[in-house]
Amino acid sequence: MHILLIDDSSSTRSLLRTLINSGQTVRHEISEAASGEEALQKVASGEINLPDLIIMDINMGGMSGYELCREFRQQYRTTSDVVPYIIIVTANEGVDVINQALDSGANDYMPKPVNVKVLQVRLRVAERLLAQAHAGGATMGATPPAVPSPAVIPGAGPGPGAAPAVADANPRQTQIGSAIEQADAPIALVEVGGDNPSFQIIYANSAMTSTTQFDQEQLVGKSLADLEAWTPEYLKMILSYVSRGAILSYAPLWSQTRQAVPVHLSFYPVQAVDDAAKNYLVIHHF
Repeated sequence: MHILLIDDSSSTRSLLRTLINSGQTVRHEISEAASGEEALQKVASGEINLPDLIIMDINMGGMSGYELCREFRQQYRTTSDVVPYIIIVTANEGVDVINQALDSGANDYMPKPVNVKVLQVRLRVAERLLAQAHAGGATMGATPPAVPSPAVIPGAGPGPGAAPAVADANPRQTQIGSAIEQADAPIALVEVGGDNPSFQIIYANSAMTSTTQFDQEQLVGKSLADLEAWTPEYLKMILSYVSRGAILSYAPLWSQTRQAVPVHLSFYPVQAVDDAAKNYLVIHHF
């Protein structure tokens, strides 16, 4: 990918440049700008091509990250809202800051200080969505092709204890469903449809039982948000993503109860027959 780094701190740009290509066999092309104004001038003049991915600081001298997001979306509007893909970097993880960035046209965010593992996850998500967009005009709400429908996930039938409808399932999807069931990471499939999503669990893999006092069958029907005591701010942030059918990767869990270890959640939409993402696959990272 061609990545444009925009930050008024040369040391931050240097660090990001190092982290982006750390341990990568295929190195990304990286351009830099010290301000929003410089970035726009370089792209407009042809000094650099329009990047695939932009990583920008939200607070810079001159044009802010919010203003820069809007300018890029207005000046370089494409058929997809992931081209270019924009990640904002902020030391303030408050839900209002994140929502304002998303409303300005950003696709994702990273907290400061930047963690190399989180950065690499963000880059993989961006690369996959950009590939989908270039292949067929997919948008930010596009479903990752590896996520199966609920019908092919073991035990995720139309109700608790229902047998999965796999008779006509694609063999590859069936294999993926089996992999999800056997995964070490706790994974839940939740409902997000309607005006007030409850994040009701309709499937939980066996690893989910290790994080609660409930077995798989008991988890079905419970609210994941209530079960993990999401804070109101966290719930609001998650809703801002799922209401648009967007992917959210490696988001730190904000819980009202003390966690024994840090927990991050990734949210992936599962595409329904009518293309609306009524279900989300939630993966827990420890």
